[in-house]
Amino acid sequence: MKSNMNGKGWESWSTGAKAAAIVAGVVGGAGLAVLFGFVLMWLWNGLMPAIFGLPRIGYWQGWGLLILSSILFKGTGSHGGGNREERKRKRVIRERMGECRSPEEGTADDGGADGDADRA
Repeated sequence: MKSNMNGKGWESWSTGAKAAAIVAGVVGGAGLAVLFGFVLMWLWNGLMPAIFGLPRIGYWQGWGLLILSSILFKGTGSHGGGNREERKRKRVIRERMGECRSPEEGTADDGGADGDADRA
């Protein structure tokens, strides 16, 4: 799918428009990162000391917590396209499951025997 801006593709944009879009994206992304850090710090300092008696944190400690929790709960993402491989694996499993069904079982999409409408 092509990216459109007023019906024009990226290739037809002028060099100045491309540069402006890139700069706006970088500045906007940095602004959102700073804002997110302050929101995270505000939430921690508003909730954790009152609920658990934990100390207040600063901006960079909040980002440290965010990075640490990302590593612990999501992983580092160093598997090289793991999401794409996972989607492919799930698609293959769904296709194999579809091949194993008999025609009278149907599918959830066609309102067959295993559709949600029959369970209600």
